[in-house]
Amino acid sequence: MCLFELGEAFRRARIAANKTQQQVAELSGVTRARISRFETGQLPELGTVKLLSLFEAVGLELFARPIGHGRTLDDVLAEQRISAVSEKETRRRVRVPRSAKTR
Repeated sequence: MCLFELGEAFRRARIAANKTQQQVAELSGVTRARISRFETGQLPELGTVKLLSLFEAVGLELFARPIGHGRTLDDVLAEQRISAVSEKETRRRVRVPRSAKTR
């Protein structure tokens, strides 16, 4: 996942948490302008401590997993909570055939 994708995920979580960029800036110690650039993919780098502070301010956590590791059901469910995705779309994202549901 690149910084651009992290910024997009952060923006969705911030909006879902009903927080403004200014509120997050005050909670995290990162300027509102820097948050805006992070969300829009215009920020070339962001330190780990600042990234963790931003994520904590909107209720996200950052964790490492092996490269190539597919999305987990937890990943899809988290997205579903944020964007209210339908059950059909959730199945498509996880790629679980209907017949597998009964196993």
